Amino acid sequence: MRIPVTVNPNTLKTYNCYNERRIEKNTLRSDNLSSWDQAIPKTLQELCLESIAKNWQEKPILDEIIVTIDRCFLLNILPTDLPLALTVPKIHDDIYWKRCYLQRWPKVIPENVSLDVQINEIVKVSNSRKSSEESERSRKSSAEAGFKRTWKECFLEIHICEYLEKLKPEKYDAEKIKELADLCTDYVKILDIRELQCSENSPNRIPLNAITSGLGNLTELSICFKQTYVGEKFTWDTVRTSLQDIKLLAKGLEKCKLTVFRLRNSDIDDEKAVVILKSLLKHELETLDFSHCRIRDYGAVAISKFCLENSVTNLILTNNRIGAKGIEAISYAICSPTCNLKSLDLKLNPISQRGVEILMKPLTLSARKLKILHLNACGVGPISALGEMIEHNSHLEHLDLSNNPFGEEMGKIIMRGLRYNTTLKKLDVRMCKLNSADEFEILQRINKNRIAMKRPRTARKPIIIEPQYKFEISDELLSEMENVFQSNKSDETTNELIE
Repeated sequence: MRIPVTVNPNTLKTYNCYNERRIEKNTLRSDNLSSWDQAIPKTLQELCLESIAKNWQEKPILDEIIVTIDRCFLLNILPTDLPLALTVPKIHDDIYWKRCYLQRWPKVIPENVSLDVQINEIVKVSNSRKSSEESERSRKSSAEAGFKRTWKECFLEIHICEYLEKLKPEKYDAEKIKELADLCTDYVKILDIRELQCSENSPNRIPLNAITSGLGNLTELSICFKQTYVGEKFTWDTVRTSLQDIKLLAKGLEKCKLTVFRLRNSDIDDEKAVVILKSLLKHELETLDFSHCRIRDYGAVAISKFCLENSVTNLILTNNRIGAKGIEAISYAICSPTCNLKSLDLKLNPISQRGVEILMKPLTLSARKLKILHLNACGVGPISALGEMIEHNSHLEHLDLSNNPFGEEMGKIIMRGLRYNTTLKKLDVRMCKLNSADEFEILQRINKNRIAMKRPRTARKPIIIEPQYKFEISDELLSEMENVFQSNKSDETTNELIE
């Protein structure tokens, strides 16, 4: 019996009562009825649709089918290995693209996608002969109603990522890349490139400017320049990133509008980070992620300047090499009214004691937008300024201090600050060498904040704040921040070589 893909397989198993009807040790047994539907001849309607599916590559017929059930049956039997140049502009129904996706990546389930494709998602064209454009509008409306993405978008996004990840630089063809980008530009919004193949004789990867500039609807881009599987052909070029690759990427980023940019686990130093940030100045970014790179203080200065000129709300700098000077620049940025940072992740950076002392001052006095702060595993010892910040900050909601050698005295300082704090909903102090009783008491006080956010505040010590407080930094650092994005000769020379 023909069962359409719109029927959930779990429903079939639930209502299959054949095995329950079999009674063991019964001398009277009926005939085997499990294959009763196998000898039924196919209808002329089914034979016609199978013929259309068999010859669909030569004669792509879909919009001409006006009966909804026939259209659904055809989408169920169409081959999933048809050329994308034919299926992308012709087929918009998610029934077909779900089959293509699950057959190619059965263990990778996408997010924000309807797992059960219903038959009502196919546009009803029985009353009037509408084209696939009407089907496309129906698909978008149903996606906006409950889900953000469609199976077609997910399939094409992973297809492009997989193609780029396996492409050798020696086999790079700019025309094919342009054709692929033009074909998928209306459907690709997210790219997550987890590795890039290295050239045999140099650390250069495939140029990314063609694909990034060709995808006009791209809003989220994640890249890792390292090569994951090397085998016995390991060279240091597989983990290095050339400046030319970064320049080409920056050239492509200037022609798209991103809201999320992630460049993680790559050989990105200060110079390369500045090149990337300059190309992102005109974007309306919400998330900027440079996790597990090699950014030092100068790169942190450039990122601070970028946050002052952009709308970034989530900054992730996990596992870099940022010290006290970089923290001073970041502290200056979060004090500015033009900075919109709400989440700051500085874990696994050698900030040290001095860097945390610098950061605590603006958080105590003037930083009002920051809600989430990660300082775990930053090598911070006992510091009284942290307790003072917890006491007087009324905007921070999530603070992660785990894996820092605070010592037992720091537990008392934190509890003293929590007596006056009613806004902190989460405070992580695991593996900080605190007394277990103090750690439990801290957890109890945070739980009270989380449950009863509107409880009255305890009277706290007065703190003197200037009417127009401004975080002061040295003139040298301020001048460095102002000139960090100014063009130099090396940039012009590299641009000439690329062109």
